[in-house]
Amino acid sequence: MSANTYLQVSELDFNDIRSNLKTYLSSQNQFQDYDFEGSAMAVLLDVLAYNTHYNAYYLNMIGNEMFLDTAQQRDSVVSRAKELGYLPVSSNGATAEIVLNFTGLGADVTQFTLPKNSKFTTTVDDVTYTFVTPKAEEFFKAADGTFSKSIEIKEGEPLTHQFTVSATNPVRYIIPNPGVDTSSIIVSVQESSTDSTTTDYKRASNINQVFNTSPVFYLEESADEKYEIVFGSGSLGKPVKAGNIVKVEYLVNSGEDTNGATAFSVEDYSIGTSYTSAIISSVAKTANGGRPQETIESIKFQAPRNYQTQNRAVIAEDYSRILLSENADLQSVIAFGGEEYDPPVNGKVYIAVKPFGELRATQNKKIAIRTSLKTRTPLAVDPVIIDGEYTYIIPTVSAFYDLTTSSFDDSGIASNIRTAITSFATDNLERFGNKFRFSRFVRTLDNTSNGAILNTDASIKIQRRMTPDTNVASLLSVSFNNQVRKGSLESSSFTYNGFTSYLIDVNGIVKIIRYNSSNEQVDVVPNAGTIDYVNGIIKVDNFAVTAYSDNFLKVTVTPEKLDVTPVREQVLLMDANDATITVTGEQ
Repeated sequence: MSANTYLQVSELDFNDIRSNLKTYLSSQNQFQDYDFEGSAMAVLLDVLAYNTHYNAYYLNMIGNEMFLDTAQQRDSVVSRAKELGYLPVSSNGATAEIVLNFTGLGADVTQFTLPKNSKFTTTVDDVTYTFVTPKAEEFFKAADGTFSKSIEIKEGEPLTHQFTVSATNPVRYIIPNPGVDTSSIIVSVQESSTDSTTTDYKRASNINQVFNTSPVFYLEESADEKYEIVFGSGSLGKPVKAGNIVKVEYLVNSGEDTNGATAFSVEDYSIGTSYTSAIISSVAKTANGGRPQETIESIKFQAPRNYQTQNRAVIAEDYSRILLSENADLQSVIAFGGEEYDPPVNGKVYIAVKPFGELRATQNKKIAIRTSLKTRTPLAVDPVIIDGEYTYIIPTVSAFYDLTTSSFDDSGIASNIRTAITSFATDNLERFGNKFRFSRFVRTLDNTSNGAILNTDASIKIQRRMTPDTNVASLLSVSFNNQVRKGSLESSSFTYNGFTSYLIDVNGIVKIIRYNSSNEQVDVVPNAGTIDYVNGIIKVDNFAVTAYSDNFLKVTVTPEKLDVTPVREQVLLMDANDATITVTGEQ
C-alpha cells in the first residue's frame, strides 16, 4: 500500500500535527461528511495530536540526553563523561592554618600525637561548621617546656561507611552522602568479621601501573551527585571477595561557605595523656580554597579535553588541566616551555601556580605537584614549579553623582565604588593570562550606586612589591612587561647609606634620591641603574638597603597604555584599599 500523501510525519508542533491528521481523515471516503470542528471527532483529534506531540518531545529529550553536548541532566552529562574516562571534580572544604598550644601536661611528657580528625569549629553567618586535622600531628616539648605547633585544618564532617561483600547479592559501593570531598576518601578492606587483617587500597590514577594484585580502587560519580567505589576484577586491580568488609572514610564538606573564616574553637581531641587545655593562639592562614562541585557546563568542557590528553602532560594546556582538576586549592595554573623563560632553559617546563587566597604555594605543595607530574611527563622534560609574579593595579577614581536622585551620600558612593573594584578584580583578574581592560573597569564603576553616578574619571598605575635582602648588595630587577611612561618611576621609602631614600627615573637612568630638611631633592646615587621604558624593566646595581617600610619595597610606574597585559607567570591583582577615590555631588 502506498504512503498517504496527506499525512505529513515531519511536523512536531501540536497545531501542525492536528491539522495534518484532520487533512488525512477528511480525505478518506468514510469521513467525508464529518464536521471535525463541531463534533466529538474534534476531541479525538486533540487526543491523537497530544499523544503524537508528547512522544515526539519525549524522544527528542531522550536523544538530547544521549550526547554530551546536548544533555541537560547532570546524571546524563556525568554518564557521557564517564565514557570518556573523566571524573567530575568534587566539592572541596576550605583549609586554614592555626597555631595550637597545649598547656598543663605532666613534666614527664616530652611528646604526643594529636590524632587525625581532631575537631575544631568556626561560625559563619550564624552557622557552625566543623574543621578537622586531615592527618595526625606530632607535638614535641620546646626548650621552654611548651607544646606549640602550626597545623593545617580542613572543613568537613568526618564519616565512615562499611559494606560487606556478597557473592550472591552483589553490592554497589556507593557513598550515601552528597558533598563528599573525593580527595579525603580512604578505602580499606578487612578480610572478614572474624579476621581483622586489613589491606589499604589506593585510588588508581594511572592504569599503566596497575596489575592484577594491585590493591587499588576506582572512583566514579554515580546518580544524585554521589560517588561510587569500584574495585578491579583481577586484571586491573585486586578484586574483593565474599565476606570482605569494605571500610570507606571521607569528609562531607560545605564547599565555599567557610572561605574567609578567621576565628576557630577547639571542639574535640584526645592526645592519650593528661592535659589542662588546648588553646588556638593565632590563625596563621584564614580559611580558603573551598569550592563547590564541578558544574555541568564545566564537565562538558573538560571531559573531551581530558580524553584528548589521556592523562599525559605533553603540551602546556595539559599541565594546567591536570593540576586544576586534581588540586582543589589551586585557583590558577599556567605552564610554558623553558625556551620562553628568562633566561631560556632547555629541557624544562615551568609551571606557575596560584592557590586560592594566597600568593604562593608551600614548599611541600610544590614537591607534591612535581611528584604527581613526573610520571606523566616525557622523560626528557623536567617540570619546575614556580610562584607567580604579581603586579598590582593601583586606580585613582574621581566620581560625579546626581545629588537630586541618589539615595547615597559621598561616603556611600565611595563604599559602592570600592565594592565594585573588589568584584571587578575577582571576576576579571587574579588568574594567569587575564588582562586588565580599562574601558570595562570604568564601565563597571559607572554602573554602581543604582545609576546615581553621572560619570567617572579614572587613571591607573602599576606596582610590584618585593622583599629584597637587607645589608646585602645585589641586583634589583623589576619587570612590568608593559611599556611605561618616562619619568613615572616612584617607590616606597627605604634606608640606603643611612638616609631615607626613594627611586626615581630621569631619561632612562634610575636614581636613588632623598629629601633634605627643606624638602629639596638630593641625589644619593645619581646613576644607580637603568629603566627600559619599552619593556618596563628596571635594574638597579649593587642595591643594598638596610630597611624598607610596609614590609615591602613597592616600585610603581604609570603604564603607557591603559590596558595592561600579563606575560607568562605574571598575575594582575587589584586591592580596593589601595585605590584613591574622590566623590563629588552635582545638582
